Amino acid sequence: MSAPRRPRAILTAAALLLFSCHGVPRADIIHLKNGASVAADSWVERDGQLVIRQRQGTIVVPRSEVERIDRTEAEGAPAGSPEDRPAAPAAPAAGPAPTPRRPTREEALGELREAESRLSERPFERAVTTRTIVALLNYLGSEAYVARNLDEALARFRAAAGYDPRDANAQLGLAVTYLAQENAPYARSTLERALLDHPEDARLHRLLGDVFYGEERLSEALASWERAQAIRPDREVRDRVEKLRREQAIDGEYRRSDGAHFALKYDGEQAGSDLDAEILRFLEGRFDELVRRFDYYPSRAIVVIVYPQRQFYQATGAESSVGGLFDGKIRVPGGGLKRLDPQAQSVLLHELAHAFIAGKSRFTAPRWLHEGIAQMVEGRTSPAASEIALAKEYVSLEGSPRWGTGFTYPSSLSIVEFLARREGFHRLLEVLEAMAGGTDEEEAFRRVTRSSLEELRGAWGESLVAAHLH
Repeated sequence: MSAPRRPRAILTAAALLLFSCHGVPRADIIHLKNGASVAADSWVERDGQLVIRQRQGTIVVPRSEVERIDRTEAEGAPAGSPEDRPAAPAAPAAGPAPTPRRPTREEALGELREAESRLSERPFERAVTTRTIVALLNYLGSEAYVARNLDEALARFRAAAGYDPRDANAQLGLAVTYLAQENAPYARSTLERALLDHPEDARLHRLLGDVFYGEERLSEALASWERAQAIRPDREVRDRVEKLRREQAIDGEYRRSDGAHFALKYDGEQAGSDLDAEILRFLEGRFDELVRRFDYYPSRAIVVIVYPQRQFYQATGAESSVGGLFDGKIRVPGGGLKRLDPQAQSVLLHELAHAFIAGKSRFTAPRWLHEGIAQMVEGRTSPAASEIALAKEYVSLEGSPRWGTGFTYPSSLSIVEFLARREGFHRLLEVLEAMAGGTDEEEAFRRVTRSSLEELRGAWGESLVAAHLH
């Protein structure tokens, strides 16, 4: 019952989006003195002229006509982009040119409006202006994504793809946003179409592998990650390849049983003959209950893998004290289980709760909240002995702001029980929803409860003292 690990697909999606779209995206923007702007895949200065290379062709302009060049990072551009991007022209004696400042949202919107107006006013610059518009839309999309405004992000990336359906950053942004919205089929189809245009883009292969992995299409996930690694070696991708190969060596031959909302994999040689049916009956029987309790409906089947004891720790790398794990998939050690006993039911319900908490918060809930809610859903209540120990700890710290900030399973259950009594469970759901929308932990609680986390922890400590030390 370890803290849930955020699924690799979600982590990669966010990292790739920021990696490829930070700043006004991958093209350098060359501003001319006549007011025009040119987005360059690469450029080089030769004999007093600037040779600007774009997908559509090459433009040559006198260096004297260039007002300034806003440079962005070349790394992260789709594979196949020119590699000869030069260093910036020599800086004047006054000192090196400053790093371009990231535009504010208002500045980017203003530039976007100006660029859109130039489409009709200067038709001879249409190709250049279109690339500028695509770059700005991708930038606005990435900013909206980071702010967890996924509807706006989707609209921006769609608009960018409308101007240039083959733009790799727009395609990647769409896929990332679909995945954040738990729409894996749309993410997958977007990536598969994008790879027709950019077959050597390691980012697209990497994210497609993440999508396949989440869908339990492991051979396809491995092929996509291996392709990404072959195009552009990366330590994280290498680690994923190695981990998946290790998992396949362990559970590649496991039997699979599918229910309405679950995909179960298990070692049929060691499990009881009807164990799969028992597990699926139990999980399906609790599914609707948790849908109502969390006001959340998972968008795809939840994968559950039941390992023999030793193989569980080999596959997950978990510590020996861990009784189950949720990392986007529910993983539990069966230990030669023949029938679904009450202890096994508790472990499954605990990990299923993690799946709902993760989905409700879009994998942003902190560990203490995850574990507190999961234990409560499992049916645990805080024993008097642990509450007395917590009360004494609170008194010993004399109201220090450090109180309650460390993680233990007893403390996480106790504070969640306190919050559910004081605020109501529905308020905890509102906190999860706020986190899903991009609000951080502290602000989410302040917004929902009108109290800071420090104030809530203090009230929890006082309640423990009142209940057990007076």
